[in-house]
Amino acid sequence: MIRKAIDFALANPLLVLGGALVLFAWGAISFHQLPIEAYPDVADTYAQVITQWPGHAAEEVEQQITVPLEVELNGVAHLTHLRSVSLMGLSVITIIYDDDITTFNARQEVLDRLQNVTLPPGVTSGIGPDYSPIGQIMFYTLTSSNPKYDVMELKALNDWFVVNQLKSVPNIVDVNPFGGPTREYQVQLDPNKLVSYSLTLPQVEQALVANNINAGGGFIERGQQSLNVRAVGLMQTTDDISATVVKVQNGTPPKSAWGSLAKRSASKTAQSLTMTTLPKASSCSAKAQSQKPLCRPCTTKLINSTASRESPAFSPRASNSSHILTAAN
Repeated sequence: MIRKAIDFALANPLLVLGGALVLFAWGAISFHQLPIEAYPDVADTYAQVITQWPGHAAEEVEQQITVPLEVELNGVAHLTHLRSVSLMGLSVITIIYDDDITTFNARQEVLDRLQNVTLPPGVTSGIGPDYSPIGQIMFYTLTSSNPKYDVMELKALNDWFVVNQLKSVPNIVDVNPFGGPTREYQVQLDPNKLVSYSLTLPQVEQALVANNINAGGGFIERGQQSLNVRAVGLMQTTDDISATVVKVQNGTPPKSAWGSLAKRSASKTAQSLTMTTLPKASSCSAKAQSQKPLCRPCTTKLINSTASRESPAFSPRASNSSHILTAAN
């Protein structure tokens, strides 16, 4: 048998050489398509439920988030292990399944059960990305030696720039940033002034929300062109917050509820904003007020909470000074 094969190869050298080249090309292609991994994925099917509750201790997260989620998720099909970790402001629950369930079905059942869990107001649980436990590449921290970038600036830089750049890398499933305060603008209210102007906290909140939206208005035809009409109301600066109409009486904003441009404070170190009242002008008589609800366009001053004590708004001699809404002629 071997002698016949050798005689055939010697008698047909071109045919044998061509067959060897075909086998070599076939082997090279198969080698490049072979699913070989340096670290084989031998992990079980699993799903992670991640919930963030910033500012709350690990004990509160465990009692009000982790335990209710564990009770609801304990009965999922093909469950083998359920593990949880509760940190300050973060709850992570890992559900491990047997080999008789697919990842898609496991994640779908978890999503269905999350709808039945009652969590604290403003808290929403989400399922983690579909990746293998050995696919976690690294942890990273964002720091800066420049004093211009504090923790809040670094978090904003990470959320709006670093995360987007990392997600553009091929085969990166998800990036989960955690930590750092979120930039926000606060309007601090004086309860006494709310009572004096017959205002409630929900009214102020509703006014701020209603004045922070854009609206579409269709279009206007002009010849062969169409002009889009829209109302732009999204707040861009603190001046827009101070210009918010809080209350209307008989179709006219009262003196204490009409906004204007923000008044800049000499102090640059304050972190919050507050409404304050300036004294009324003495020339505005009671008779004039009864005939004209607004002697002049009344304004609301939005100033820094650490403004100089020499300001009339903080002067103890001001007859109508307060710390919320103002009318200044």
